[in-house]
Amino acid sequence: MSSSPVSLNVSQTTHRLWLFCICAGMLVFFTQVTVLFPVLPLYVQQRWQDAPIGFVVGAMAIGLLCFRPPIGWLIDRWGRKPVLCLGLGIMLAVLPLYIWSPTPLWLMGVRVLHGISQAAFATASQTMLVDLVPVERRTALLGYLAMSNTIGFSLGPLFGSLVFRQGGFPETVLLMAILSAIGILLSLPLPWLFTQKSLRSESPNPQTPPGFPWDVILRFPIRDATLLFLTNSFLHGAVVTFLPLFVPNAALFYSLNALVAVLVRFGLGRWGTQLSRRWLVSLGILCSGTALVGLSFVPQWIVLWSIIYGLGFGSLFPVLSAIVSLSAPAEVRGRVYSVFLAGFDGGMTLGGAGIQPIVSVFPLNHLFLGLGGVGWAASLVALRQFAQPIKLTVIGDESDSPR
Repeated sequence: MSSSPVSLNVSQTTHRLWLFCICAGMLVFFTQVTVLFPVLPLYVQQRWQDAPIGFVVGAMAIGLLCFRPPIGWLIDRWGRKPVLCLGLGIMLAVLPLYIWSPTPLWLMGVRVLHGISQAAFATASQTMLVDLVPVERRTALLGYLAMSNTIGFSLGPLFGSLVFRQGGFPETVLLMAILSAIGILLSLPLPWLFTQKSLRSESPNPQTPPGFPWDVILRFPIRDATLLFLTNSFLHGAVVTFLPLFVPNAALFYSLNALVAVLVRFGLGRWGTQLSRRWLVSLGILCSGTALVGLSFVPQWIVLWSIIYGLGFGSLFPVLSAIVSLSAPAEVRGRVYSVFLAGFDGGMTLGGAGIQPIVSVFPLNHLFLGLGGVGWAASLVALRQFAQPIKLTVIGDESDSPR
């Protein structure tokens, strides 16, 4: 099967408009998602003094983890844009429920629906971008997409805090609704053409398995990229959850790390195709591990460690995503990406809730030292594994992907 994107007779201007709408839509959507990061815990505490804040906030992960694979199946079955619009529709539907929820348990259900919305929109957007972009430009465009995501994660908490302080929670929800409406407007120009039928017509092997293509997912390089993504997300989940308990100025680490990640992803967008994916992957996880080891010994050098961490965090996702795109046949790409992105959801969950019992036993500097060691070990494994050639896998072809 050819590794080129689905052939469409469109002008260069229309093609660029589609790519712009996908990246801008990702920025707006993740700005909207992260508006609640600094706001929701305060709102829950104010409304229900004895509410389990951690469970309410973390319920969103249930929607992401449990529904990402079914979402991938729908993307391959229905097409990319229908699932993308489904995510935006669910988002608009659940926003009033944030205000109307009578109990914390009800609000947890709303958070699960919010997670399903994010899984649908993000997975469909990324799959559509890969469909539209030729192989030689995928690392570049995925770098820009990841940069849009990171900018959204930076802007959302800032906007949320400002509106919540000035107005209140209803005004914060209104802001989210406005951002969702902008996302819907940005989705209007996107094509409806990526359906299961049109994708099969591009392949000389039209027999697409009805379930998940585990023969593709569980082999190199998709297997290795997913496990490495899970490992890095595990480290990041621990940083997000426990760094504020270890250093007093964790906000500086988050802000500087996000800025460096944006710059790295912009650089990958310009020059990513000229660099070795093997070294980018290995050095990326090495930087994350080194920053955590450094924090465990010299936490006062937080500026240096945040820069090093940002170099690793910024480079891994677009490079690993490009690697997956090279080995995921178009007719099963939604399902493959749903499993790959579930690695992020699972890693973040393990890095937060999974490490909680360890925190009560070991001091935090020992915890970050151990996490840094995990990053170093993963770097050595990545250096070895990604020395293998990356080839496109064809469904049913046992010879195309080395084990």
